[in-house]
Amino acid sequence: MRDKTIIRTEENGNCSYAGTCPNIPTEALLSLGPENRFSLTPPTIRLFIGKYRTYPSTLACGTDDDALSFHATTILNYLRDELHHDSNKDCVTRKYDRKIKKHYVQSRLCDLGNGIMISMDSSLNADVQNPNKLLSDYPDNYFLLVSEMEIHYLPEHDTFVQDLASQFTKMTIFTSKSCTLQMVCKSQCEYYLSGIKIKKPLITDLALHYGSNFVSTHDKIIKNLNTKESKGIVLLHGIPGSGKTHYIRYLIQEIQDKTLIYVPPDMAKEISSPAFLPFLMEQQDAILIIEDAENIIRDRNDSSTPSQAVANLLNLSDGLLGDAMHQQIIATFNCDLTTIDPALLRKGRLIARYEFNKLDVESSKILSDKLGFGSESISEPMTLAEIYNQGGNEKEELID
Repeated sequence: MRDKTIIRTEENGNCSYAGTCPNIPTEALLSLGPENRFSLTPPTIRLFIGKYRTYPSTLACGTDDDALSFHATTILNYLRDELHHDSNKDCVTRKYDRKIKKHYVQSRLCDLGNGIMISMDSSLNADVQNPNKLLSDYPDNYFLLVSEMEIHYLPEHDTFVQDLASQFTKMTIFTSKSCTLQMVCKSQCEYYLSGIKIKKPLITDLALHYGSNFVSTHDKIIKNLNTKESKGIVLLHGIPGSGKTHYIRYLIQEIQDKTLIYVPPDMAKEISSPAFLPFLMEQQDAILIIEDAENIIRDRNDSSTPSQAVANLLNLSDGLLGDAMHQQIIATFNCDLTTIDPALLRKGRLIARYEFNKLDVESSKILSDKLGFGSESISEPMTLAEIYNQGGNEKEELID
């Protein structure tokens, strides 16, 4: 980052800026800024106009993942150390929190004194993953996270502000976002759904976890699964521990406006039951997730008693039932691809398939370093499970 540049706009403004109106009375100039009727945040734009007599340019800071939040304290430390900003001069709004039994800063306005103001709204969160090993702000692992942040600035600082926002993207905490899966259950007389919460795993870089070749496959899967009234099947296979389930935990958080129905391994055989299809007909435009699906996707020609489950899957994914119900299927399995029914691989029915495997040595080292394990002991390809559970220290979730 470059040093601050002191400019002469505080009193008279620079007439060359599109947002500067030097001949307008102050009261009229301030009316150009939006009112803050429903927010506790200071009226940043009006304060900027009042000081610099110019309507500011604005950059809304964001991250590449909606589960990533900026860490307020890390940002303030950076502003102090790199830009010599005194946070004691900030305009803040404090709110009392019963959990930490203290007042915390809910909103903050920083004036860097050079034609740049930063506004941020914050909240407390203890349900986080902290790969960067940042220090918590309060007891019981509570972090002060920035939910919204905007940089208001004079136009000449555009490049500087973009660089500043790029620096902020490195100062993040991963919040434990979750979604609800509907799990298939069975009573004595009927099937029913029961909701379960699934947390999003800490995957900020798919290529780092699964290799660069997987990214295009993921993009294709997401595009199809987020298409309304669609059908088809996704087949994910590979050796145990290679990350199939880990990826599904990530994938389902990216699916919007569809019911996610989880079929546990001990219920997979129920797909062949005559009563199961009428039950599914009540869940149109849903996505079925079937783990360990080996027993219901094997080639019908290899058995003297062909499985009705395969026929039902084929009909759901590309038959008349599929046309009517618009359901999609994600199936995982460990068996060899040559043993499954070839009809499942037919073009038009298959959305995508991918074989998960061990990461090569270099990729394993990079991911291991990222997770804080170091890489000195890695000399051969490793599965995600092996990388995550080095030294017997199991991470937050089982990798499969």
